[in-house]
Amino acid sequence: MNRSIYVRAPGPLPDLPPNTTRPINDQDDAALADLMERAYAGTVDEDLGGNNDGAVEIADWRRHAAQHSSFVAAGLVAASLISLQDNEFWLGYVITHPDWKGRGLGTAVVAASLRTLDAPVFAAVTDGNTSSERLLERLGFTPVQR
Repeated sequence: MNRSIYVRAPGPLPDLPPNTTRPINDQDDAALADLMERAYAGTVDEDLGGNNDGAVEIADWRRHAAQHSSFVAAGLVAASLISLQDNEFWLGYVITHPDWKGRGLGTAVVAASLRTLDAPVFAAVTDGNTSSERLLERLGFTPVQR
């Protein structure tokens, strides 16, 4: 599956409603794994890295996690997981429970993550994942060649 790379330089972000997000903590992993499986079911990214197991994906993310820049929406219905790889910050996952899509929670958690970083942030999006492409563009990401 082809993926497009996006980057966002530091800059202004939309205001967030108060108490919408909180930083991720170590006790969130099981809920994040379940959220990932639910969010990706039936989508172009359903294979979850080829293993269909959210727990494996979360454990893999943890090896490169920039936890201080990773956020969840209240109730753990959306998450933005940031990774640090080769001295670059990557938006590793944006996940929203299907019942909560379209309410701006993906935008809120990614904006919360971006607020903590004073560096470019990269994202890889599976071609055809138009909702992720729109979210990134809304937050100022632009496609790049790498």
